[in-house]
Amino acid sequence: MLNSAYINLNHLVYNAKQIKNNLPKSTLFYAVVKADAYGHGLSMCANALHPIVDGFCVALKEEAIGLRLSGVDKEILLLIPNFKGETRELVEKDITLSVFKKEHLIQVEKCAKKLSKVAKVHVIFDSGMKRLGVETVNELIELINFSKKLAHVKITGLFSHFAMPENDFLRQKALEKFMVAKKIIKDYNKNAIVHISASGGFLKGVYLDAVRIGLLLYGYTPFKCEKFPLKRVMKIYAPVVNTKQIKKGESCLYGSIKSQKDLNLKIVRYGYADGLFRKPIKGQFNNRCMDLTAVKAKGKHVCIMDNADKLARFYTTISYEILTKAAIRAEKIYIR
Repeated sequence: MLNSAYINLNHLVYNAKQIKNNLPKSTLFYAVVKADAYGHGLSMCANALHPIVDGFCVALKEEAIGLRLSGVDKEILLLIPNFKGETRELVEKDITLSVFKKEHLIQVEKCAKKLSKVAKVHVIFDSGMKRLGVETVNELIELINFSKKLAHVKITGLFSHFAMPENDFLRQKALEKFMVAKKIIKDYNKNAIVHISASGGFLKGVYLDAVRIGLLLYGYTPFKCEKFPLKRVMKIYAPVVNTKQIKKGESCLYGSIKSQKDLNLKIVRYGYADGLFRKPIKGQFNNRCMDLTAVKAKGKHVCIMDNADKLARFYTTISYEILTKAAIRAEKIYIR
């Protein structure tokens, strides 16, 4: 029996509308639905968001093509430069590609020419994260000048990413560097879409031409901040497969941990192969097995996750990791 992940699309839409209402009318709203919409289901979430947002952001070719096949006709931005063998299909499906090297542009030009199309690309600019992108304005100018020689590629955007949006000094430093790059891209194409903010930058009031919102859509904030009206979208339940009474001094599951008192335990069909980590947390006895967990709970179905922030604190990680893992082997049940 599969676990059950209940995805409340009404909550997802509510969160999207709250974000939209707090954006300037001139700022585009890209929904980030990579990693299976942070574990919530790519196609279902994208289609629920479609009437509200201006476009979508994904990380992989398969995600981008999957959105097109599910009926999404708005702009889809691939945030990570694609591999060479993927370019033709992405151009064919009108996916906006990310570039920061001449080799990227050459490959896009080659495929777009064969398809008699003009491909749209956004240039990645490294404003301090040291991950991807052109690192200086001179490199940006060189890339723009090179693109002018190409008949089948058009730079339609420029983007970067805050490494620590919650840190006022580092955020401002990155923004100042990025704003110099913004002027250069606007001189080339005044209609270019310039964006740097994900959920954190949005919460700090940095909007520019567009924002890329992921975590907020699913009901969580990336750092502690003033209360923003959100509803958590996903809850995960696991079925009980057995009940065990263990006495003080006895153990249960792998390992030698002994109970400090008599316990009634539920054995649920959720293990570390289902996404959450092996080590025990509050309400759980001993480590998880690959497919089973012993918990102190009531009922025939046990709630495994209803608050990713709370679990993230227990596991000393972040809510992003919990959300993208916790429903790996769960049946997604959508509430509308």
